[in-house]
Amino acid sequence: MAPGTPIPHDGVVYRSRASVLITGDTVSAADAARELARRAPNLRIALFAPGVAALGDLPTTVKAVGGRIVSLRGHLGRFSASVRVAVDKAEDAGIFSGNADRHFDLVLDLCREPLFRQSMPPHGYYAPGDDAAALAQALDSLPQLTGDFHKPKYVDYRPQLCAHGAMGVAGCRRCLDVCATQAIRSSGEKIEVDPFLCQGCASCTLACPTGALGFQHPAPGTLQELLDERLEKRGEMDPGPILVVHDAAARHVLPFIAAPGALFLEVNPLPAFSDLLWLKALAAGVGGLVLVLAPTTPPQSRQLIEFKLEELRTMLAELGLDPEVLRIAAPRDVPTAIEQTVRLPVMTAPAAAPAMDGKRGSLLALIDALGAGRQTDGRTSAPRALAVGATLGVVLVDTGKCSLCLACTYLCPTGALGGQLDPAPLLSFTESLCIQCDLCRAGCPEQAIALQPRFLPDPIARNAARELANDQLEACSSCGTPFIGRRKLAVSLALMQEHAQDLPGGIDALRVCPNCRQREAMAT
Repeated sequence: MAPGTPIPHDGVVYRSRASVLITGDTVSAADAARELARRAPNLRIALFAPGVAALGDLPTTVKAVGGRIVSLRGHLGRFSASVRVAVDKAEDAGIFSGNADRHFDLVLDLCREPLFRQSMPPHGYYAPGDDAAALAQALDSLPQLTGDFHKPKYVDYRPQLCAHGAMGVAGCRRCLDVCATQAIRSSGEKIEVDPFLCQGCASCTLACPTGALGFQHPAPGTLQELLDERLEKRGEMDPGPILVVHDAAARHVLPFIAAPGALFLEVNPLPAFSDLLWLKALAAGVGGLVLVLAPTTPPQSRQLIEFKLEELRTMLAELGLDPEVLRIAAPRDVPTAIEQTVRLPVMTAPAAAPAMDGKRGSLLALIDALGAGRQTDGRTSAPRALAVGATLGVVLVDTGKCSLCLACTYLCPTGALGGQLDPAPLLSFTESLCIQCDLCRAGCPEQAIALQPRFLPDPIARNAARELANDQLEACSSCGTPFIGRRKLAVSLALMQEHAQDLPGGIDALRVCPNCRQREAMAT
C-alpha cells in the first residue's frame, strides 16, 4: 500500500487528510501527542484523555478535548468515534476531527484495553499497548499515512455459489468465522466483503467449500502457474522432493532457504495456497509438503490451516497413504520437518482424474487420483469420521419424522439433496456434493435432519444418488386420484386436529384433492 501506485481496476483508495485521534490515559496520551506533533507539525491531532484539557504545554496542533473514547469503527481515512460525555451517554467525537465529514483519518489507541479487538485491526489504527518499540514504530508510521493509498480488492465473491443462506434460512458461515479483520458480514442470504477492511489474509477462500470466495493474487500469474514453474526446476530428484511452502514473514526467520531434496516456494499470504494446491502438488510428483507457519500468522489462519491439514491427513490415511506426507512446522523446525516428512512412494502416474467442475469436484478428483492403485492394507470402503466443521459428510434423515415435504431440496445449494413427488414422494442424497452447510437441517420443519461429517473413500458410492426416504401417495377420498404423500397427510392431520372446526368440511377435507375442493366450493 503506497501512494503513487496505479489504481487497480478492482481495488479501493484510502484518502487520509492528516486528522489524528489519540486516546488513552492522560500522561501517555499527552506525551504521544507532543512527540507526534514535534515529528509532524502538519498533523491535526485531537487528544481524548481524562484531564488533558487542563494541560497548558501542548502544541498548537493538538486539540485537548478530554473525555474517553468508548467506541470506534472504520478504517484509514474514515474512522468514526464516540466519546463519553456522561456516565450513560456518549456522543459523536467527529466534530473535533477537523474534516468536513467528521471522520478521523488515523488513530493511536493507548487505552489499556484496545478499542479494536480483532487480530488484524484496520489500516491506520495503532494500539501498541505497553510495548515501547511498537509505540515508536507507530509514531514513525503515522506521519507517512497522509494522502491517497491504493489497495487491491483481494477477494472475488461469486454469490451464486454461496451457501450462507437460502429462503430466509441461515446456513454456512465459515468465512465469517475465520476472517481476522471482521471484513465479512452477513447480508441476508448472502455475504458482503468490505474491501476497505479486508487485508488479503485469504483465510476465507481456504475455508469456503464451494469456491464462492476466490483469492485475487496481486502478483503476476496464478498460484498454479507459480507452483508449476517451481516444480519444473526440481530437476532429477528421486524420490520426489519435499515442497516447503512459506510466506515472506517466515522467510526472514528460516534457518536456511536450501536443503537437499527440498524445494522452497514463497506464497503471500500462506492460506492462498489452498488445500486444492496441496493435493495438486502431491499429484504433480512432490514427495511431501511442509507448510511453514510464521509467528505473525493470524490465529484464525493458523487454526484453519491446521484443521484443513488434519482433515486431508485423515482422508489420505483412509486411502492407504501415510498422512505424514503433509506436515506443519514453525520456521525454526523446518530442517527437522523435512527429514521427518514421509515421501510418497515412487509410482507410475495414476489414470487421469475425471473432469469435474468446481472446487469440491476438483478436490475429490485429486483425492481419488492420489489413492488410485495404492495398497490399502485390507482397508474397506467404510466411511471415516471427520471433525465437526469438516466440509465433507452425510445427511441423516429420521424417516419417522420426515414428511417428505422436500423443503430441504429447495434449500440445498449444491444439489446434494434431490427429490420427486410424482409418481411417488422420494428424497435422495449424493454425498460427493454435500458441503455440510447446515441449510437443510436448519430449514427442516419437522427437525428430521442431522449432519454427520465424514469421508467416504469409495468414489462410486460417494458419487451415486441414494434414497433417504420414500412414501406412497394417498388417494383423494372423493375422486380416488392419488394427490398427497401419506406422511405429509399424516403430519397435516396432526397439526390441524385442534382447528378442525375451523376447516370447511372438517378435518376430513384434508383428504380431498384440490380439484375436488374447488368443484365443491363452486357448487355451493
